[in-house]
Amino acid sequence: MTLNSVSLSLRGKSGKTRMVLFSLITVLAIVLAACGGSSGSTTNPGNTKAPLSLNILASPGGAFTAANFNPLVASGNNSGTQGMIYETLIFQNDATGEITPWLASDYKLATDASSISFTIRQGVKWSDGQAFSADDVMYTLNLLKSNTALDLQGLWTNIIKTVTQPDANTIAITFQKPYSTATWAFAKQYIVPKHIFSTVSDPVTYLNSQPVGTGPYTVKSFTPQVYTLVKNPNFWQADKVNVDQLRYLAANDNTAAQLMISQGQIDWAGIGWDPKYDAAYTQKDPTHYHHWFPGTNAVMLYLNLTKPMFSDLNVRKAISLAIDRDQIHQSAAVYANPANPSAVLPSNKDWIAPDYQSAQFKLDQATAKQLLQQAGWTPGSDGILTKGGQKFSFTMIVPNGWNDWVASLQVISSNLKAVGIDAKVNATATPQVYIDARNSGNYDAAISWTNTGPTPFFFMQDFLRGSDTWDLASKKIATGTNWEHWQDASTDKLLDQYLSTADPAAQKQIVTSLEKIIVDQLPSIPLDYNVGWFEYTTTHVTGWPDETNQYDYGSPFNFPDNEFIVLHLKAA
Repeated sequence: MTLNSVSLSLRGKSGKTRMVLFSLITVLAIVLAACGGSSGSTTNPGNTKAPLSLNILASPGGAFTAANFNPLVASGNNSGTQGMIYETLIFQNDATGEITPWLASDYKLATDASSISFTIRQGVKWSDGQAFSADDVMYTLNLLKSNTALDLQGLWTNIIKTVTQPDANTIAITFQKPYSTATWAFAKQYIVPKHIFSTVSDPVTYLNSQPVGTGPYTVKSFTPQVYTLVKNPNFWQADKVNVDQLRYLAANDNTAAQLMISQGQIDWAGIGWDPKYDAAYTQKDPTHYHHWFPGTNAVMLYLNLTKPMFSDLNVRKAISLAIDRDQIHQSAAVYANPANPSAVLPSNKDWIAPDYQSAQFKLDQATAKQLLQQAGWTPGSDGILTKGGQKFSFTMIVPNGWNDWVASLQVISSNLKAVGIDAKVNATATPQVYIDARNSGNYDAAISWTNTGPTPFFFMQDFLRGSDTWDLASKKIATGTNWEHWQDASTDKLLDQYLSTADPAAQKQIVTSLEKIIVDQLPSIPLDYNVGWFEYTTTHVTGWPDETNQYDYGSPFNFPDNEFIVLHLKAA
């Protein structure tokens, strides 16, 4: 008698279940004893454990065009290349800012932020079994120097002056100038094997279809619709890898992706979510189907400060007071919570100055009208404000199809009309036309993002650095997010002071001063927080970050945080 025949007999019974069950179990025990089953000397092939697999949809973009697993290129490499296959010297958590030694077992940033050294971890192997060493790190850094197209973090452009190897396991780097945020750049720089890449004729165009990395996974197979990563048997943290394989699936667009997710085909996704799918997803099986959309960067109404109407602080204050952010949240961007006036993220709440911890924007159209009157604007016969014969009229740009932002600007347009401002919405441009206009200063107002980073300084640096903005005369484009054209010497001085110190207390004090500039001077108008899209199931694994355990942002397209999350997962 076999276990399968016992199960078959039980399914055929409809009465006296307890007696039948007892009899069968007794018989089974006798048979197993006769076969030596109690000794464990035999195994049942039918009980072989199936591989624990996750289906991942990082972002919809159609079929995968190539088996490109080159971690050094700017675009075209497949999700999972960075993090799952290739790793960095240190890991700096995108959400918390915490730094963890990774391929380096230790690091030391000089107190004056003039240099950094890395102690290379011993015992790490590449997935082909060869030893990882400081030579691989030196090779990677020098490869970036000789191929500037690969230097995506601007290490040689902005940070590195010299690189030396004082001993077999140490890499010492001096900086061009004090650079306390260099850890973030190195935390995004992936290390490649010298014995592989040194044989490549052109590392910029190299697809690396059979990658050799130090990460937890290697490539098993690739097709235009799905590629599969499986456990790297040589991974240096193998005891933390509980998921046997990762299957990355293609989707043509957001609609197709949301349908796949709501049908339970996907375990981990990072898709812009439409609430209408909740009925077939989170509401259908709230035990296993989840999403969490934490704020990852502040969304601003950028006002072109070279326009005379916006150079007046009273006008900027009036526009901010006239905007109903709760209405935007309720009707336009339902997952985006209104921003703190400092624009600092909730995940960085410890950086928010005490004066702003509980601060909220308020809707006050009466005060807005008073401020506009103080600025010299008076109502015309049609109710639109005028000054010197000029109507208070401007256009706000947003790409066609960016529906949540289009709806947000429509709310703002209605809000501003109530105080006498004619703010039109132009949602006809393609994303590239919109980006070109914003980056070059050829616009009145625009809704857009701010950059992210492990501390508030990173978005402030890109948002407020005067030298990084555009210039119409020279046709220079913005290199950060200073699309509003904020230029202020005292602001730049604060940014330089932050870069010149590695003292956390001093850095926090500087961020407080920068917050005051954002709150009091309103270089741009904070609206809400862009969310990190993250849909997931606990059908197969648990350990995901969520509202109760915010150890990281959950989106699968965050690198190398994707690896950090996978190492937290356990079989359900």
